[in-house]
Amino acid sequence: MPRIRTLSSLVAEASHPAGRPPPAEAATPAAAQQSETAMRMLEIAERLFAEHGIEQVPLRQIVVEAGQRNRSALHYHFGSREALVAHLLNLRLAHVNVLRNAYLDEVEAAGKAGDVRAIVHASISALADTVVDTAWGGNYLQVAAQTMFSPTLFNAELLDKDAMTGLARTRRMVMAALPDVPAKVMDYRLMWFNHGTVFSLADWYQRTRAEHGAPPVDELADYCTAGLTGPVTRTTSAPRRAGKARKR
Repeated sequence: MPRIRTLSSLVAEASHPAGRPPPAEAATPAAAQQSETAMRMLEIAERLFAEHGIEQVPLRQIVVEAGQRNRSALHYHFGSREALVAHLLNLRLAHVNVLRNAYLDEVEAAGKAGDVRAIVHASISALADTVVDTAWGGNYLQVAAQTMFSPTLFNAELLDKDAMTGLARTRRMVMAALPDVPAKVMDYRLMWFNHGTVFSLADWYQRTRAEHGAPPVDELADYCTAGLTGPVTRTTSAPRRAGKARKR
């Protein structure tokens, strides 16, 4: 059975560019390369997906709200719901990637490349700034959170690896700062860090959007840093065998 590829596995591959296979053809990430009609459909899809759920929104509704008389316009531009989601993720990942790399540049310039909390704070800040400074940031988080655990919505092969260099760089920096954490344990922790950041900020936005408050970056950075740097009590997670449970 083929392994289901996740965003975390793709970031891990991007962290070792020399050893990864040639990338599949990615969905076009840059806004400048999208037609005005395609961009409008992407923006409408993002809002509807965030409000109602990706799988609950008829593709026809996106076409109608975009003012297109040709009902096949969406299929012409994107081909499928899966490809539409990939185009949307690539578009937004490219924006976040620029911010994340800029923050990591500041970490390195300050001589804190080995400071796990500084690295974590930089990575989280890129997402938090996107929520605060753009009209679409909150909706993007809702969409990203939905896609993480849905193989029917998420096709890693369509994601643009060039839009994830900041995530890959974060991974490399954290691994370099924590050389004593076993590789398998670190893979788990970095996956949970990435997932936890998206889900935590998406949940915060959904519950507090009317308050227009600042995202809890410091609190989330403290939480994630504790998870990444915590003690290692074992290096494998073998399933407990039936009949061997301890009696109390």
